[in-house]
Formats: sequence, structure tokens, C-alpha cells
Amino acid sequence: MQIDRDVAVPTRDGSPIVVDVFRPEGDGPFPVIASVSPYGKDVHWPERYPLFEVVPQHEHMVWETPDPVWWTARGYALLRADTRGTGKSPGRLDLYGPRDAEDFHDVVEWAAEQPWSSGRVASSGISWLAMMGWRVAALQPPHLAAVIAWEGATDFYREMAFQGGLYADGFVDFWWDRQIEPQRNGPDGDDWREVLPQHPLLDDYHRERTTDLDRVTVPVLSAANWGALHLHLRGNIEGWRRAASRDKWLVVHTGTHIDPYYADWAQELQLRFLDRFLKDEPERMDGVPPVQLAVRHGREVVWRAATDFPLPQTRWQELYLGEKDLAWSAPEPGTVGFPATVDSAPATETLELTGPAALRLWVSAGQDDLDVFVRLQHLDVDGQPIPAIGPQGGPLPMAMGWLRASHRETDPALSEPHRPWHPHDRETPMVPGEPTLLEIEIWPTSITLAPGERLRLELLAEDGDMGMMAHTHPDLRRPAPGTTVHVGGEHASHLLLPVVPG
Repeated sequence: MQIDRDVAVPTRDGSPIVVDVFRPEGDGPFPVIASVSPYGKDVHWPERYPLFEVVPQHEHMVWETPDPVWWTARGYALLRADTRGTGKSPGRLDLYGPRDAEDFHDVVEWAAEQPWSSGRVASSGISWLAMMGWRVAALQPPHLAAVIAWEGATDFYREMAFQGGLYADGFVDFWWDRQIEPQRNGPDGDDWREVLPQHPLLDDYHRERTTDLDRVTVPVLSAANWGALHLHLRGNIEGWRRAASRDKWLVVHTGTHIDPYYADWAQELQLRFLDRFLKDEPERMDGVPPVQLAVRHGREVVWRAATDFPLPQTRWQELYLGEKDLAWSAPEPGTVGFPATVDSAPATETLELTGPAALRLWVSAGQDDLDVFVRLQHLDVDGQPIPAIGPQGGPLPMAMGWLRASHRETDPALSEPHRPWHPHDRETPMVPGEPTLLEIEIWPTSITLAPGERLRLELLAEDGDMGMMAHTHPDLRRPAPGTTVHVGGEHASHLLLPVVPG
């Protein structure tokens, strides 16, 4: 393996982006896999980050990037870049802004023009690196040939900063302290911990950081994780669904945020995909279905191939909230206190719920706004939760949703019954005491109830127990004292669930 360290790549405004290049032996030409991040191209994985034990343990491993030893052995060059304003790349930090994406565009085009390059470049990596892959694809650099987006958001406001209109301070504070500050090389640039609270609505700051999926036309391999609640799951599925690409594949897996990307099955799939579009080997993706889902049966999974997502055979069914339980038929009119926890009856036969879900929730309150947190739990035959695997391997609910009541307005052109679309561009206060409908998006899930198992719905007024996934900023919370949930009759609150026939 040949290694070129600290190469200065010129950009359109003259400020260089500094990169490392790993190449196979020989002169090439080689197709290129590129990535850019603010995490430090020179930071050896175990120096700062967890879960090193689940990846190849050698000196060239860097957080969430492709393994250069594995890929150069298969005829690919690998390029790692420091984001402007971090590591060895000088300039003003503009995380995920237009210039950040333009820098990656210029790096892609530089890589394509090198004498050792075949002229075909792909983006690949986990999380932030995947997000930048979506971003650069929308700019359509001429030599970008494909994108592997592994657990990476596409909608900055809805998926990263303000889920359901609620500021994700738990994640932003943790991530900025742990990932960004150690690599900043100067004081110039925004600090999201200060800037984001000043933009609680979806304004131009968020719009210029949201991927225009209509402009994503290159082949895409999008990999989501059922456990990536709060950040990446929605973006990979929405990205795959809405990208304009003719050639696109979706994989939804389980596991931590890290280890699936480096698993044998995943690297083999990535290799087939890149061989197809960077090496002109058209047969390499033969037999790979457009959609592959790890259908969850508790902690076990059964893989399913499909043609689309949501699954074409899905039967959308309403599960109604009652005063004491969840049922497939609407109850008599009544009310439930808030917060609330209600369970379904035990399943009498295997019941698979795979896909997006939504909650139509009627509430009234003595104030003009409130926050609602929704969780779905899978209960075993003894009534104990079977948790999902979270990003760091810890337990999480099987699905979650969020909504600030004043953000309840929906866009009828973009909404679907199972995925309401909230513009989040203005506040609409509630009328105190008046029943108000909240249509709450619940991020996609896969839950298979065995006979005797139950589904639990939790309606919460806060989520301070979620650690880095919490929304607890003291100036951006709307507590909900005295809130009432309405059930039955003209105010029949219900879940819309993706029931997959056996």
C-alpha cells in the first residue's frame, strides 16, 4: 500500500483541503473511495472513540471511514479529507453548510484528475461521512460515480437538530464536545451549541443544510439501522425513497452504529456495488434485491428481500387508544391522563409490524403549547420490554416519535397517512381547553410479536432518561401539566401500524 500524507487539495476559493491518500501498489489507474469529516483524518480510532474492538485493529483505522487495508487489497484507492476548519485543513468552520459541500465536490474532482486515478470516484462512510455523501451527490460533481450512505441523515432539521420541532440538545452538546472541539484548528466559525437554539423553526439556516434529494441521481447504496433512532434511520429511508437515482438499493439492518459497516456481509455488498459502478462490472449487482430488511423477532432477525419500502403487501391498520388498553376497534368516548402507558392484548398469532407508523393523538390542555414524546415497546410474554440495540449497544425503545403541538400543521402535498410531513416553519398555538389533533410521525420500525406478546404505547411529557438522545434544553421545552388525551368517538386517538401479512 502506498500512502501520501497531508496532500493539499485546492478548492474554488483557494483555501486548501488537506487529505491522505492510500493506494494499491503500482501506477494504477484506480477507482477512488473518498470521505470527508471533521473528526480528524490522523486520529487513530482508539485515541478518542469507543467500539474499537468491533473493527479491524490496525494503525490505519480512523473513526467511521472505510478500511484502507481491505479496500486497497481489492484495487481501490482511498482518500480521507479533513473538513475545512478542522484537523489540517485551514479556514472557517462551516459544518454541513454550502461551502462544506462545495469543498467535497472539489475534492472529488481533484481525485478524478490524478494520474493514479481511473476518473471514477465514490463517497463512502458512516454517519457524518454518509451525510456528506448525500450532500455532494446533490451538487452533481461530474466524476462522482456512486454513493454508499451508511446511516447518514438527509434532513438536517427533522433528523439531526429538531426532531418533531424539539431541539436535540442532548446529542448536539455531546457530539460537539466529543467530536468537533478536539479537532477545531481556529476560533472562526459557528458553534452549533450557540447557533441552533436561535433557529427553532425551519428557516434558511436549516434549508441550506438539507439535501435536495431531487438532485441525487448517482447510484446509491443506502444502509439504515432500526436502532438508529433520533438521527440516521429516517434519513437513509427517506433518502432512498426520494432520491432521483435510477439505480438504488436499501438495506435496513440491526446492531451498533459501527460494526455492521465492517461486517463481512456488508463489505462484500459494498464491494459488489462499487465494482458495478466504478469498475464497469455490470453483473456484480445481479440478484441483489432493491430492498433488504432485517425483520426483528425480539433480538433475532430474519432477512427479507423486497421490491419496495414500505412493503407492497402492507395492510395499514388502526390500533385505538382506550382508557385502559390498545384495541383494534374504537372504544367508547373517554379521556386518558397524560403521560400515559397502554398495552395491547396479547397476540393470538404471530403479528409482524414492519414499516413506518403514525399516531393520531387528540389532546387538550390548559395552555397553548406542549411537547409529546412517543415510544413503542415490544413486551415479552411476561410483560417485560424486549429492547432494540442502540448505537452504542445499549437498550432503546423499538420506535420513537416526537412533536411540539404548535408545529402540528402538516403539508398535504408531502404527507402520507403513515408519514405526516410537518413544515415546521411557523408556530400555531393551541386553544386552551379545546381538543386538538396532533399527527405524529413515528420513525420506521420492525416488531414481530409472537403469540402471547404485547405492544406497548408510551406517551411522555419529557425524555430526560435518554441521555445523549434527550431534548432537555431549559429554554426550548414545553412541559404539559394538566394535559388530557381523548379517545373514542369523534376524537378517536389511534396508531396507524404497518401490518405485514404472514
